[in-house]
Amino acid sequence: MKKMLRFSIIILLALNVIVIQGALSSQVERQTYSITTSFTSSEPVFDVEDAYTTVTIDTSHSYMYTVGHPHLPKISKTIVLPFGSTITSVAVIDSSEEIIYTLENKIIPTSYPTPLDPDVISTLTLVERQDIYDSTHPYPNDPIEYSLRGSLDEGDHASLLILNWYPLQYHPQQNMLSYHSDISIEIIYSPPENPVVFSDDYDLVIIGPSSFAQEIQPLEDHKTDHGMNAVFTPVEEIYDQYQGRDHAEQIKYYLKDIMENLGITYALFIGNIDITPMRKADIPFWGEDDILTDLYYADIFCGDGGFSSWDPNQNGKYCEYNWDDGLVEDVDLYPDLYVGRLPCKDADEVATVVDKIITYETQTASEDWYHRILLLAGDTFPNRGVIEGEVVTEDIANLMSPYGFEVTKLWTSQNNYIPFSINREITRGSGFISYSGHGYEQGFGTSPPNVEQRIEYYSPYKYGIFNGDKLPVLFFDACSTTKLDFTIEDLYVWYPEPLLSIFAWLEGVENEPESYYPCISWELVKKANGGTIATIGATRVAFTGVDQNGAHYGAGFLNTHFFEAYEPGGTLAPMFASAQTDYLNIVGEECITLQEFNLIGDPSLRLGGYS
Repeated sequence: MKKMLRFSIIILLALNVIVIQGALSSQVERQTYSITTSFTSSEPVFDVEDAYTTVTIDTSHSYMYTVGHPHLPKISKTIVLPFGSTITSVAVIDSSEEIIYTLENKIIPTSYPTPLDPDVISTLTLVERQDIYDSTHPYPNDPIEYSLRGSLDEGDHASLLILNWYPLQYHPQQNMLSYHSDISIEIIYSPPENPVVFSDDYDLVIIGPSSFAQEIQPLEDHKTDHGMNAVFTPVEEIYDQYQGRDHAEQIKYYLKDIMENLGITYALFIGNIDITPMRKADIPFWGEDDILTDLYYADIFCGDGGFSSWDPNQNGKYCEYNWDDGLVEDVDLYPDLYVGRLPCKDADEVATVVDKIITYETQTASEDWYHRILLLAGDTFPNRGVIEGEVVTEDIANLMSPYGFEVTKLWTSQNNYIPFSINREITRGSGFISYSGHGYEQGFGTSPPNVEQRIEYYSPYKYGIFNGDKLPVLFFDACSTTKLDFTIEDLYVWYPEPLLSIFAWLEGVENEPESYYPCISWELVKKANGGTIATIGATRVAFTGVDQNGAHYGAGFLNTHFFEAYEPGGTLAPMFASAQTDYLNIVGEECITLQEFNLIGDPSLRLGGYS
């Protein structure tokens, strides 16, 4: 008897998401399906800035972000297909009548983004890519571009078809824009011939050195006792059993294997970057040669279900990116696995953070302090017409208030953003903290409105936090707070020798001059008797794009969309993965922000604890 499965299409146009579900007869080979979808755009609005023409459309807040290219709006849509699908074609089948706009000034080029680190020299001038601005071809050349990516859709593996429509195309030689108000597209695709059937035997894998096994065992037992089936795998076993060009790739092949055969959803890495390695992505920018990132481990699959190596041209450079062209290679970037890291240097630190996680998950439920959110912000870039940090955190307040969170704002405009007040409010207890401003390896700081006068919070101030087991999740919308390759030598920039010796002694690294010194995000997580339960922050210099309407890209976008993904009773890492996916769907494949922000904490952490 022929086995048949029902095929269905659910179209959610209001959310710009189309979910395709279905399968084929087991006796049919590689059948194709057709989907038709459409886009609609409002009329363009023109203005003049720096002797260039700017253009916006109300139906889009997303733009092309490749530096030097014409800055044009785009409208994006995501189609969810069965995992392992392939695309045969994407074609325009109908569109509205073309309208031509003749311009007096050229379209403004995309500028370099504004770094959140004021010490970084950034090229913020407008620079035209001459090969584009002198071209006789329209830009972009095609009104539709698409990519197929592997990702998670509500926790299930799926192939995402990302469609970007450019209702405006620029013709540089004629200095004119062609515009269509709507367009219809037909997609031809094939579901996988042999769909991957993922097991559901396990939920969480913990990866670290065998020397940490004894301290990790209580966490493994605790997770399993609460229905989160966990398994610990020493890195040494992975290196013995799996092939790869380096240890990071061996770990990634192991993750692919156990995802397919054990059904793993979460991966917790325990150990600093020498013990349990991170990938270094090849993205030179602002004086840096690379970016430390665990997104490499989260992005296991390509859109067709294959292995996402991050190095398709096999030149030993991972996720190559530059400002002139964007992604050099076709890299997936979408998370397929929920990941987090506890960068412990020794067994004592493992014991501390494991105890904090177990205590949080068993004692937090029904506690009033959990339903507080602390917002720290000020004027990130004074005298630019918008108080960026307060705009971002106000949006977050509006997102969290409907869930019953009491909002406490420590804002420079309210004159209550000072280290003493920050410590006092953290000591009171809160479920979440959102900070938006400047950041460093050893602190963070922001300014009063329209005054460049940084109010700083430095790492040693953590000794004034006495919140015990009332532990928040903290999002650092800032630079470098999670620079996990920060060294003791780097610390000389911060402290004179007498203080440096004291701090090295307090952190237990006074006899380890070559070791890493904990950045502020890790200092707060590993702090015994208080601090935070988890942090999210950047391993390198971050940047942001905020106006009166909110954050449109960079660190502020991730901060906002992290809280937008909050669900009562959910777990931590899906919030972060949702923000990363939103970034890819809306902003695009801008790798720096996506890779440098990492989760320091247990990705499977039950927010608010188990009831």
